[in-house]
Amino acid sequence: MAKRTLPSLNGLRAFETAARLGSLVAAAAELGVTAGAISQQVRALEDRLGFALFTRRPQSLAATRAGLALLPVLTEAFDAIDAALRRLAAPAAALPLRVACPAGFAASWLLPRLPRFQERAPGIALTLSATERLLEPGEGGDDAPDAVIRFGRAGWSGNLGCDFLLADRRIPLCSPAYLASHPLDAASPDPLQGHLLLEALSLPGDWLDWAQATGVAPGERRLSFGDERLAMEGALAGLGIALLDRALAQEALATGRLVAPLEPREMLRGTAWFLVYRLPVGEAVASFRAWLLDEIDPAVD
Repeated sequence: MAKRTLPSLNGLRAFETAARLGSLVAAAAELGVTAGAISQQVRALEDRLGFALFTRRPQSLAATRAGLALLPVLTEAFDAIDAALRRLAAPAAALPLRVACPAGFAASWLLPRLPRFQERAPGIALTLSATERLLEPGEGGDDAPDAVIRFGRAGWSGNLGCDFLLADRRIPLCSPAYLASHPLDAASPDPLQGHLLLEALSLPGDWLDWAQATGVAPGERRLSFGDERLAMEGALAGLGIALLDRALAQEALATGRLVAPLEPREMLRGTAWFLVYRLPVGEAVASFRAWLLDEIDPAVD
């Protein structure tokens, strides 16, 4: 095949712009050069082609028959090039990822860590929803979660992948202010006597189970909340002592907003937090799963 020898791209662009706008001055303004430069590029193109593209008059510029035939071809070609470059320059569409989990886990553990996921996976558009319902990943229409974080014991049926995240370790926690105004003797066989114990109605019998597991009398004064998150807020507000999941309270413990007056007495219930997702694993879920597992602190689990 013979080698192609095409005219100068600058010359073709100068002609197309001048012919489309009907003016060397207007073409110069659009391309950011002088009218003289446009004229020189068009004349060089005409010399290269061997025929005239414009009929030049003192006060006007008109395309010849050859110029009129060439103009729409060039305009279409330059438009196609421009469109292709815009597509290449545009950012890739973000991968959607829908994750559902209980509100307590979202607020206490997941949300404080999400900025690190955004930094690690900027190409993923995460939608996080809080629910106490047992949702199935990938089922329920377009709004169905791609992955869910569940609390309980492993062994869910179906074509699901499941990763252990955090063990459920129950430990009494309170604010430093509460402890300062309500001293507690950890060595006493009845250290909780007289203290207000905060409990979640979603976890009935927790204090009695903890007392049986640790051999400590549970105390009698109680204040009940609808869920564990509210019980934690009550402890942070200095209302009393709450029996909380150590992992979910880890940030409050690390910052000193909560303290463990009966450390190391805790109860391991056998329940845990799990990440559950549909198999095979998609790219967005795989990225979230890898990040989530990296976030687990072995010292807490």
